[in-house]
Amino acid sequence: MFSFDVATKGQVLVNSHRGDCIRCPENTMPAFISAVERNTSCIEIDIAMTADEELVVIHDPSVNRTSDGSGYVEQMTLAELEALDFGGWFHSSFEKTSIPKFNEVLEWAIEHGVGLIVEAKQRRNHHRFAEKLTVLIEQTPNAVDHIQLLGFDHTLVNLVKECVPSIQLQVVTLARYQNQLNAVLESNASAVCVEYPYTTRSVLEGYKSSGLTTRLYLPNKDKNMKPTQWFNQYYGYDVHSEIIQWLSEGLIDMISHDDIDMLKELVHEAGMEAI
Repeated sequence: MFSFDVATKGQVLVNSHRGDCIRCPENTMPAFISAVERNTSCIEIDIAMTADEELVVIHDPSVNRTSDGSGYVEQMTLAELEALDFGGWFHSSFEKTSIPKFNEVLEWAIEHGVGLIVEAKQRRNHHRFAEKLTVLIEQTPNAVDHIQLLGFDHTLVNLVKECVPSIQLQVVTLARYQNQLNAVLESNASAVCVEYPYTTRSVLEGYKSSGLTTRLYLPNKDKNMKPTQWFNQYYGYDVHSEIIQWLSEGLIDMISHDDIDMLKELVHEAGMEAI
């Protein structure tokens, strides 16, 4: 079983965002393989359902940004998607890269001992999406041991949990609620994804004391500046040191961004082991 709860061991999971998307086209097998080759063991990916109800790995509702085609994933068949090039837009060396099917990525992750944070990007047809994902998980040995199902839409991921009670849910909290911990626990979460503006030390301590695993996502604000430096400039105080302290005190199990090397530097600065 893959362990997402590692901070108590002095470790932090370097969670590559859509794979090693600085060196490879995002959400493709080359990006996932590169992330593992860079000595990381946990990857965040996105999944959506095609017109013929196949689950594929892609972030956007359309293929326009990340392929040589155009159109919307939910309106295209798997065959139509597989006819597109999902790598050439990034660099010619990745030409003819195919869109990954989720079952293939999941089987690869299990074989290589990789943990997957799987974000459900489905906007409509929630029940059918949940049914298809349930069948895939049930047909894949050890699947629930290697994934956390991530969602901004807590109701969507709970449809899957109703069918697969053992699946771990990771919920996104891009807001501060009156009772933050209860809001997360009532969503049946095993883990929570936070961003700096919406969390504090006391909130993180509450999560950890309740047995939740925590993932800090660092957004891309300025390509010429590390996220913690951007926060320093934006807020006018030392956010970088605050985040380092959270890491060093075991309040963060996973840290996520596109830049794997930058994440490792943060983890090492905190005196933790990057895995």
